[in-house]
Amino acid sequence: MDNADSLSVRWVKGYTPQKVLFVNNNTICYPCGNFLIFMDINTKKEKVLQCENGSIGVFTTNSTKNIVAFAEQRLKPFINLYSFPELTKTSVLMDGAELDYVLLEFSYSGFYFASFSSLPEFNLTIWNWKANVRLCSESVVGMQPTVLSFNPVNQLQLCLASEERLLLWNIERCDDFHLLKRIDVKLPAEDGTPVVSEDVGIGPDSSALTYYGPKMLISAQAGLVGDLANTFVPRELKKTLVQPISVCWTPISDLYVGCKTGQLLLVDAELHRAVVLATPFNEQLSSGSMKNMSSNLTMSVYPELKPCAVKTLALNKKGLYTAGLDGILYCIKVTPQKVEIEECFSVGMPIRNIAFSVDFESLLVATETGSMHIYKPSQPDKVTTVLDIHSGDYVSAALLGTGKQYCVSARILGAVQVWSVADGKLISTLVLPVKIKVMASCPSSNYVALGTETGHIYFINLAKVETPHLVYQIHLHNISIQCLEYDHGGQYLLAGCSDGHMFILNAKPSKQFKVLGYTEVKDEIMGCSLAFHMSKKIVNCLILASQTGDDKSHGATWLTRFDLLGDLTASSTSVDHRGMMNDVAIRKQQCQAELPLTSVILNTDHHVYGYCTLTRTIYKYKITKGSSNDTFNLITQAKVEGHQLGPGFLYLSANQQYLVSVARDGYIQLRDASNLGTHLETQCHSYRLGGVKSIALSLDCRTVLTTGVHDGTIVCNTERFDPAGSERNKVVLDYNRSMISMLDQSCVAEDKALAVLEQQREGTKDKLDVAADTSHLSPGTLTLSASSFSIASTSSSKSYQRVDDSRFPESTWLETKMAEAVEKDNRKHAEAKAKLKQGIKKLRATIKRMMLENENVPEIERLEHHEFNLDLKEQKRLHSEGEEKVAKVRETIEMENLANQYLREVIKRECWDNMSVKGRTLEAFSSGLAVTNYPMRERSSGELELLKKVMQQRTIELIDLKARKDIVETPPKKEEKEDEEAEDEESKEEESTALKGSLTSEYGVVNPYLYKQLELHTKDEKINQIILLQDVIYNIKTAFNKEFDATYKQKEVEMARVKDRTMRILEIMQQLDMDEEVWLPTMSNKELPEREFEVQDSEITAERYLTPEQKRKLEEEYKAEQLRLLAAKADNWRERALKDMMGGVLETKKSDILKMEIPVPYFMDKPEFEWTEEQIKQAKEYAIKEQELNEEKDKYRKTLESELKKLQSSVAESRSNFDDIMNKLFEKKVRTEMIIYQEELKICNLVFSLRIEEEIQNRNAQINYILEEQKDFMAVKSQMTQNMKVMVDRFRESYDDLVAEDRLLDRGFRKEFSDVSATMVDQLYKLYKRRPKVQLQRIQVATANPFEDQSQSVDDSHASFLAAMVDLDSLDSKPENLDPAVWNRFCESRRKKIESENQVRFKAVTLAEMQMFLQRRMEEDENNGQQINNLIQELNNLREIKSQFQLNLMVQLVLKQGQVEVTSSDFIPDYSNSIFLHKGVVEDLNSTIQLLGEKKVASMVERKDFRKKIVQVEWECQKMLMQMDDLHNKIRDILKFKISKQAQMYLREANYDSQINANIMGMERSVQGQEKFHSKVLKKKQEAIKELEKQIAQLKREMKVMDRQLKEQHISVSERQNIQEMITPVESEQDSRNRFRDLMQHNRLMELSRSQAEDIAILRSELERQRMKSFPILAETEQYSYA
Repeated sequence: MDNADSLSVRWVKGYTPQKVLFVNNNTICYPCGNFLIFMDINTKKEKVLQCENGSIGVFTTNSTKNIVAFAEQRLKPFINLYSFPELTKTSVLMDGAELDYVLLEFSYSGFYFASFSSLPEFNLTIWNWKANVRLCSESVVGMQPTVLSFNPVNQLQLCLASEERLLLWNIERCDDFHLLKRIDVKLPAEDGTPVVSEDVGIGPDSSALTYYGPKMLISAQAGLVGDLANTFVPRELKKTLVQPISVCWTPISDLYVGCKTGQLLLVDAELHRAVVLATPFNEQLSSGSMKNMSSNLTMSVYPELKPCAVKTLALNKKGLYTAGLDGILYCIKVTPQKVEIEECFSVGMPIRNIAFSVDFESLLVATETGSMHIYKPSQPDKVTTVLDIHSGDYVSAALLGTGKQYCVSARILGAVQVWSVADGKLISTLVLPVKIKVMASCPSSNYVALGTETGHIYFINLAKVETPHLVYQIHLHNISIQCLEYDHGGQYLLAGCSDGHMFILNAKPSKQFKVLGYTEVKDEIMGCSLAFHMSKKIVNCLILASQTGDDKSHGATWLTRFDLLGDLTASSTSVDHRGMMNDVAIRKQQCQAELPLTSVILNTDHHVYGYCTLTRTIYKYKITKGSSNDTFNLITQAKVEGHQLGPGFLYLSANQQYLVSVARDGYIQLRDASNLGTHLETQCHSYRLGGVKSIALSLDCRTVLTTGVHDGTIVCNTERFDPAGSERNKVVLDYNRSMISMLDQSCVAEDKALAVLEQQREGTKDKLDVAADTSHLSPGTLTLSASSFSIASTSSSKSYQRVDDSRFPESTWLETKMAEAVEKDNRKHAEAKAKLKQGIKKLRATIKRMMLENENVPEIERLEHHEFNLDLKEQKRLHSEGEEKVAKVRETIEMENLANQYLREVIKRECWDNMSVKGRTLEAFSSGLAVTNYPMRERSSGELELLKKVMQQRTIELIDLKARKDIVETPPKKEEKEDEEAEDEESKEEESTALKGSLTSEYGVVNPYLYKQLELHTKDEKINQIILLQDVIYNIKTAFNKEFDATYKQKEVEMARVKDRTMRILEIMQQLDMDEEVWLPTMSNKELPEREFEVQDSEITAERYLTPEQKRKLEEEYKAEQLRLLAAKADNWRERALKDMMGGVLETKKSDILKMEIPVPYFMDKPEFEWTEEQIKQAKEYAIKEQELNEEKDKYRKTLESELKKLQSSVAESRSNFDDIMNKLFEKKVRTEMIIYQEELKICNLVFSLRIEEEIQNRNAQINYILEEQKDFMAVKSQMTQNMKVMVDRFRESYDDLVAEDRLLDRGFRKEFSDVSATMVDQLYKLYKRRPKVQLQRIQVATANPFEDQSQSVDDSHASFLAAMVDLDSLDSKPENLDPAVWNRFCESRRKKIESENQVRFKAVTLAEMQMFLQRRMEEDENNGQQINNLIQELNNLREIKSQFQLNLMVQLVLKQGQVEVTSSDFIPDYSNSIFLHKGVVEDLNSTIQLLGEKKVASMVERKDFRKKIVQVEWECQKMLMQMDDLHNKIRDILKFKISKQAQMYLREANYDSQINANIMGMERSVQGQEKFHSKVLKKKQEAIKELEKQIAQLKREMKVMDRQLKEQHISVSERQNIQEMITPVESEQDSRNRFRDLMQHNRLMELSRSQAEDIAILRSELERQRMKSFPILAETEQYSYA
C-alpha cells in the first residue's frame, strides 16, 4: 500500500436521532453519523453523502426542487446545499451562526431558506439559497425552538415554536430589502382555564377603600424597572401553558399545533388566537371557548388522545395525520361540527416523525427504534416497511470468518446483525435479552462471541447467516467481561474481566469452547493483544491493566506478557486444580510502562506498539529481558504524533504490515508498522459523537469496518491500491492466500461442530420466540392493533431468542472450580479436619457450661456474653466497629450540640444581651393578673444622630414658619388679640383631642417637633414624622418601664415583709400543732427570666455522668460522713446529764410551755385504795400543778391564736393592697398599649403612603424607560422610512425612465423604417403592435396535495410568450413585396419592444410592492407616534394622580367611645358612606326622636283600648252567628221531613173512601178521552208523512241539479286556488290541520254547552216540580241569605 492508496466509503448503516424526510417522491433522506443516506423506497438502494468538514448537524430537504441542506458542526459553521440525485454542491451559506444551528427549513415554493442559530445570538435568518444571499435576520434571545416551518401557501410567512412560545413571522420586502415582523400567539393553559393578563390601567382600586390610593401595576409594586417589568408575572398568577412540539399549516393559512401534553390547537391566521380542538382526556369543549373565531366547533373526541400522541403532524386532503410515543397513527378530521379521530394503524413502537411525499400519496412513518414504514392513505390496508435495522449504539463490528462476504455487528441492547460486505444489505438479526459489553468474531469458524455485564459469554452460530442461533453459553465470572480477543489463527479466546481475571478458552467449537484456565493481573484489565505465529502455532499475549493510583481516564501502566502453546489443555501441568495457569508454564512476565497507555499491540517480532493519550503519541517499543525471569523491559525505538483527541486505540493487521489507529476525533490513520509512517488518513465518524469506537480489517486489508461511539453508525470502507502495486502489497496478498487456505480448512470442520452443538441445544433446551418457537420474522412484517394489514417483506430475517441459564443457575465457572478444589482439599485432609471438629466440639461444650455458671454468679462477678468469644480477631474487629460507631454517634451529637449552642448564643445575643431593658412579667399575688414590661434595645448612635438631625431640622422649620407669620401677618389689637388667644387655646385643645389622632398628650409625653397631620405632603416630611413618632413611642415605653420597675421593687419589699410574717405564722402553727397550708410568695420564671439560663439539677432527668475524679471525691466525702455519724453515736455524758436533769436545755423559754409536761408519779398506775398517805398527798400536789400548767397553756395558746389572726389579716391586706396597685398598673398598660397602637397606626399609614409614592415613582421610571425605548425605536424606524422613501423615489425615477424609453421606441418606429414606403410602414406598424395570444391552459389534476387547487393553471410566463413569438417572426408572416433584410430588422425591433414592455411590467409590479411596503412603514411610524403620545399622556396622568395623592391626605382622628355609628363587618370599617356631624345636631335629633317616641307611646295606648272594644264586639258578633247557625239547622230538619200525597189527602178529606172512588171514575173518563185524541193525532201524522215524502222527492231532484252545479264550482274553485297559490305563499299542511282542529273543537264545545244548558233547564223544572209536589199544604218557606 503506497501513498497513492486511499479509502472510499462502500456503504454506511445506522439510524438517525433526527427526522427522516423525503427528497423526492421515491427517495427519503436521513443523517447517520457523519453521512447523509438517501434511500429509494421502492428499490431500497442507497446513496451516501459524506460531510467534508466537521460533522453533520441539523438538516432539511426541499422535495419540490430535490435539494438537501445540512449544517456543519464546528466553529462558525457553514450550511451546505446539495442537489439530488447528482449530489453536487449548489450553495454554501456562511456567517449565519457562531457556534451551531438548531433548525433549518426551505420554503415550499420560491428560493427562501430559514435558519435558527443557538447561543449566543439566537438569530432567525432568512436566506435566498439560489443567490446565496443573506436577506434579513432577527434575534430571539433565550428561545430554544423545536419547530420551524414555512407556510406552503404563503412563502412570506413562517412559524417558529418552542415549548414556551409560539411565534409567527411575516417577511416583508421592498425590492432587495427584506424585513421580519414578529407576531406572538398567546397559548392557553393546560387545564383549559383562561390566562388572565395583567391590567395595564392606572387608577384607584374600585374594589377597595378610597384611602388606599391609586392602584399600580404589579411590576411597579414589585419595584421592577426595565425589560423585566414588561414580562413580570407573580408566581400565584402563573399558569402552566401548553407546550408546542409540532405544527402543521392548513390551506387557509391556519395552523395546527400539537402540544407535549396531548392537546391539539388551531391557530387562526388572521386573529392569531389559539383554540383547543382536542385534549388528552375525553372532554366536551363548549362553544364559548371558540368565541371570536371564524367557526364554532363542538368537540367530540373519541378515542382519547393520549399524551404526546400529537408529537408529529402531517396534513392531507383526507385529514390531519398525527402520531407520537404510543406508536399509533391517527387521522383527525376537523369539521365545523366536531372533531373525529380515526386510528389508522399501529407500529407498536414510539413514532419519531411522519412526512408526506411531494405528491402527498405516501406517508413516511419513522420510529424511535430504527424502523421506517410507508403508509398510503389511498391504500390503508397496505403498509410497507422500507427499513428495520434497530437503533442504539454499537458495541463493535467484525468481519465474519475470513471476511469475504459477511460482517457482524452487535448493539448494546442485545441486537446481533449480519450484513453483506459487498452492498451492506441486512441479512438477519438476532435479538438477545441481554446487554452486550464486547463482541469478537472467530477467524477459524463462522461464529461470534458476546461478552455481557453479568460475566456470561454467548456463542452465536453464523454458519447459516440467514438463521443465526445461540449454540452455547458459559458463565465465567460475576464481574462484567471487559475484553474478548481471538488470535489470528482462531485457536484461543481470551476473556478479561474488570477485576483482573483473564480467562483462556479453546476457541474451537469441536472442543465445546472449553475453559482452559485463568490468570490474574493487576486491578482492572484495559485491553489485550495476541500475536499468532502461524508456523509455530504459538500465541503471544500482552495484557494492559491498571494498578492502584493510575488515572484510568489517561490509561494504564502495568503490562503482563505470557505465551500460549499450541498443545495447551486444561489437564496439563500448566493449570492447577483451581483452574489457574502456572506462571512458569506460560512464561508470564510483567513490566511497568513509563507513561500511561490506553492501548497496546504486540507483534510476532517482540515489538510493542502503545498509544499515550497524555502526549497524543504512538510509541514503538522493543521487548528486552528484565532483571529477573518474571519481568521484561521496553525500549523506545520510534514515536510519532497521534490523534488530536484522545483516548486513542491501536489495531494491527493480520499480516502485521499495517498499524491502524483510531481515536475520539473520528479519524482513521493507517501506518507502516515498521517505521510508523502514515499512508493515509480519513474521517469516518464525528468527534462530537465520540469518534471511532472499534475497527476491523480484512485479511487483505482492503475492507475497513468501523463503528462510532454514540452515533449508532457502522461504516464500511474499501481500500483502493495503486494499480502499479508495490512489493509490500504482493507480500500482503501472499500472506492473505496462505492464511485463507488455512482458515478455510478449519471453518469446514468447525462449522460441522457448530451444527452438532445447535442440534444438541435444540434437543435439550426450550426456545422463546415472540410468537411461538424460534421463528425468523421479516422486518417488514408487523402485527397491527387496529386491524390486520399486509406489509411487504424484505429478504432479511430477525429472530428473538432467550438465553439459557439452567445449566449454571447460581455458580460461575470460577466458583465451580473453587468448589471442586475445596472438595478435593476436604477429601485430602479429612482426618485432620475430623480431629479439629472434635476438639472444637469439646471446647464449645466447655464454653456453654461456663456460660451457664456465669448466669448464677452475683451480678458484680458476672461476665458479659462477648467476653466468652474466643476469636480474639473477631472480638477485636467487633470492638473496633463499635468504637467507630460510637465515634460517629459522638461526632454527630457533638456537631448537633455545637449547632444548638451556636443557635442559643445567637438568640441570646439578639434577644437578651442586646436588650437594654430585659423583658419580664410582674404577677399579682392573688388576682392572677400579670403585666409585662416593654423589652427595649439601646438606640444606636446612628438612630440618635438621625433623630437629632430631624429635631434640628424641625427647629429651623418652626423658627422659619414663625418668622414668616410675623412678617406676613399684621399684629391685631389688644381686644382682638385676647379673643384670638382664647380661640387659639380652644383650637389647641381641639387639635390635641381630635386632629393629633392619639392620646399621647394625656399620657404626658409631648413632642413639640411633630408635624400636624394636615401638613404632611412631601416624602421627607413623612419620613421625619415617622422618626419623631418612633421617638414618642420609645419615650412612652420608657416612662411605663420606670413605673413598672418601681412596682417590681415594691413587690420585692412586700414579699420580704410577707415572708417574715409567714415564717412567724409557721412557728405559731407549729406550736399550736396546726396542719394547714400556708401561702408563701415566690417569684416565677417569668418574673425572674434570668433563671432560664441556669440549669437546675431537677431539670435533668438523665443519670449524671461523673468523671473518675468526681467519683473519688464523692467516695471520700461519704466516708467522712460515715465516720462523723459513728462518732456522734458514741456515749456523751454531758448531753446525757443535761437531758436527764434539765430536759436538754439550760433555760426554759416561754414558747416551750406548750411542750412542758408534769411527770406522773409512779404509783398513779395503782388503784387508789393501795395509795399511802404520802402518795395521796403527792397525788394532790400533782393535780394542782397540772391544773396550773393547763391554765398557763390555755392562756399562751390564746395569745398565739390572736397573734396568728393579726398576722394572717396583715398578710391578706398586703396582698390586697399590692393587687390594687397591679390593677392600676394594668390599666395604665392598657392605656399605654392603646396610645402606642395609635402612634404605630400613624406610622403604618405613613409607610403605606410612602409605598404608594414609591410605586408611582417606579411606574413613572418604567414609563420613561418605555418612552425612551419607543423614541429610539421611532428614530430607527423613521430613518428606515426615509431610506425607503429615497429608495422608492429612485426606483420610481428608473421606472419612469424605462417607460419613457419604451415610448421612444414606439415613437421612433417610423423613423427607423423611413426607407420603406408609407403603406408598408403602416402595415409593419400594425404588425409591430400585434402580440401573440397565449391562453392559460387549465389542467385537471387529481392530487392529494391539500395546498394545490383542483384546477392548476400552467403559466408559461415570459418564456411561453417568446416561444409564441417564433411563429410571428417566421417568413410566413412577412408582408408581400418586403425585403427579408427589412423583415429581420423589423423582427429585432419588435423583440426589443417586447422585452422593454416586459421590463416595464416587472418594474411596475415591483414598484407597487415597494409602495405597499413604504405605506406599511409609514403606518407603523404613525402607530409608534401614537404610542409615544399615549405614553406621554399616561405620564401626565400619573403626575396628576401623584399630586392628588399628595394633597388628599389621610387623617387619623380619635373619637370617643359610642360616637362611631358605622357598622364594622370587616376588620377596617368602610367609611365611604359616612359623614361628620356636630354634636348639637345629633342632640337636637335625639330630642326630636324622644318627643316623637312619647307621642308614639300615647298613640299605642289609645290603639290598645280601641282594640279591646273591637274584640268585645267581635265576641258578640260571634255569639249571634252561632245562634243563627242553630236556627238554620232547625229549618233544615223541617225541610227534610217527608209527607206523601195519601197522607195529605187523608189529613185534608173527611170522607176518604168516597174521594178515592171519585178519583178512579175520573181517571177512566180521562183515559177514554186520551184514546180519541190519539187517533186524531195519528191521522194528522200520516198525512204529514205523505206530504214530507213528496217534499223529499222534490228535494232529490233539486239535489241532482245542485250536484252538477257543485262540480262546476269545484273546477272554478280549483282554478282560483291554483291562481291563488301562484300569487300567495303556500300555506303549510300543518297550519291547515291546526286550524281545522280548532274549528272542530269549537263546534264540539258549542254543542256540549247547548246540551248542558238543556239538561240544566230540565233539571231545574224537575226540581221545582218536586218541591211543589212535596209541600202542597205548607206555607212558602222564607229564604234567608247571610253574609
